Parts: sequence; structure tokens; C-alpha cells
Amino acid sequence: MSTPSLAAPTWFRLGSRTLRLTLALLLSLLGVVVVPPAAHAASGSYFAGAYVSLFGSRDYHGYVPSAYRAGTPMPLLVALHGCTENDVGFDLLSGWSAEAERRGFIVVFPDQNNLANPAGCWNWTLPTNQHRGWGEPAIIAGITNRMKSAYTVDPKRIFVTGVSAGGVMANIMAVTYPDLYASASILAGCEYECDILQLRTPEQAGLDALAEMGSRARPVPVVIWQGTADIVVPPSTAYRIAGQWTTVGHTDNVADAVQYAQVPGGRTYTHLTYRTASGQSLVEQYMIDGAGHAYPGGCACSLYGDPAGPSATTITWDFFLTHPKP
Repeated sequence: MSTPSLAAPTWFRLGSRTLRLTLALLLSLLGVVVVPPAAHAASGSYFAGAYVSLFGSRDYHGYVPSAYRAGTPMPLLVALHGCTENDVGFDLLSGWSAEAERRGFIVVFPDQNNLANPAGCWNWTLPTNQHRGWGEPAIIAGITNRMKSAYTVDPKRIFVTGVSAGGVMANIMAVTYPDLYASASILAGCEYECDILQLRTPEQAGLDALAEMGSRARPVPVVIWQGTADIVVPPSTAYRIAGQWTTVGHTDNVADAVQYAQVPGGRTYTHLTYRTASGQSLVEQYMIDGAGHAYPGGCACSLYGDPAGPSATTITWDFFLTHPKP
């Protein structure tokens, strides 16, 4: 398959978000649902839209690969950007659209509304955004379900990823909608109900996650990424996320395997694996030596890209493929 250009198409660059949002609001009031256009069978295509609900509105864009055929289920990835970014910038940084074309899955990038947060951060600090059926989790889940309605999506292979504030929100989505998302990738994020001062134990975060999950509780597999020189997110936070999910999975928070590796000509890193009682991988954690608050393997075209690190995009998708929903 050919690799798509990551430059946004002309219609996308020139399109007015305000116009699309206004149209979506009007159609919503009329009871009309806005859905993205279907992908062309012969080639991949970008799409864009706006989602409107009682909890607010968010734009989004995404990519459908050339391999897509209506009626044949395909995996779906929901990718959440960090602060001072937007959906298009995160696509360029991560290369997820190109990866979607190469490996055959649909990707959608929800975009935070700058009226909701001037810095473009997902508002994970607000209690209303940490629970199912409320606030931004409800909006992101709504966009996810819209993709399920517009395309033939494999319900067992819907995944969520995010970086920084998006990483925190990706973790929240895995907790609040474990019945929707099969597994998650968390980059420079934080444990559930993030304790910045780290006064609570990771086990308590896990217990709170279990309480939020309720009858839907299950050990959601996650892959965690963290730079050891990150001055925004303390590196110890990665271990706290691991502790949260091992608690949910009723296993200990001591890694069962530790491997050391190096990107050819790039950074060294440590790969920790936490397994279930049956020996299956539940949590995988990548601690990248000397990396700051950046996307591992990300495009050098972005201030947040770290091309010297292992490719979080490629390795994350490898992880997702081996961790569908039961």
C-alpha cells in the first residue's frame, strides 16, 4: 500500500471550523446527525466533522485507509492530542494517519475546543470529566460511536491513545468506557484521578478505577510511555499508571520481565512487562532514557517530536493487535 501524504488536503486546510460547527449545531437542532463521508474504495481518504451533544461540541478529523471495504470490520483508533496542540498537529506529530494506511485501520482525532480550554488541553482535572456519561468522556465516546455508525468497525478492536493531557484522558476513557475500548496507550499521562502530589498510592487509584467501572470492570491492557528527563510529568508517574492497572487486574505491581534496548543511532530505553496470573501481558511500560516531554519517535517537524526514541506509534499498534477485547 502506498503511504499517504500527511499534509492536510486543500479542502481540509481551507475549511472553516466555525462554519462546520455552526452547520452541525443547526442540523443537531433539527435532529439531523452529521456523519463523515464514506471512504473511497480505491484510495484512502481524510474526513472531518463536528460532534454536538448536551455536554458541548468538538470538531474532529480522521483517515480511512484504502484497504477499507464497507461490510468488512476494521479496527478503529481514537487519538487524543496534548496541550497547545490540535487534532491536525497531533496527526503530523504521531504519523497515525500514515500508519493507518500502512496497516489497515481507521483513525479519528477529536479536537479540544479552545473555548473549553484556551491552551487546548483536555480538562481532565474537572471531576465531571472523570466519569462515564459526563463531560468530555461522553463527547469522546460519542465521537467513537459515530465512527461505529459511519463505518464497519470491529467492536473488539477499538483502541484509544493520547499524549500528555490526551494521555491522561486516554486513561480516563479506558476506565470510564472499558466496554468500548479494548486497550489503551498512554504517553506522558497520569493515573486515574491524577494525584499530582503523589500522596495516594497507585493501588488506591486502581480501586477508584474499579469503583468507576462498576459492573463493566475488567483489566484493560495498556502500554505506557515516559521519558526519564520529563520535567512536566514526573517519570515516577508511569509506575503509578502501571500500579493502577495491575490493581484492576488483581496482580502485583512488580514487572515480570525487564528488557534493555536501544534505537539504532538513537536513545536507549527500558521495557517492563507486567503479566496476569495466566502469564499474559497486561501492562507494558517504556522508560526512555534522557527523553523529555515528547512523543517517542515523533516527527522532527514538531516541537514535541523525539525522532531518536523508539516509535511509540508502531509499537503501540503492535500492542493493540495482540490485545483485542475479549
